[in-house]
Amino acid sequence: MDAVRLTRVRRLVESGAARAIRESAGLSLSEASAGARVNRITIHRWEQGQRRPHGEAALRYLALLEELSR
Repeated sequence: MDAVRLTRVRRLVESGAARAIRESAGLSLSEASAGARVNRITIHRWEQGQRRPHGEAALRYLALLEELSR
């Protein structure tokens, strides 16, 4: 369900875990944004707490984070 997945990505971003996952995988913001098909500034704003992840972009970012966590 999308609501559950949105909650998950928001928790990962708010806790700093999303950034930690991305960085531990050695991905730059540009590389992660290409992998999730979102604008680099979008991920930056999410990770900085300036914006809250939403919509399909957030779900694609979550899918990338889940892949990186395996």
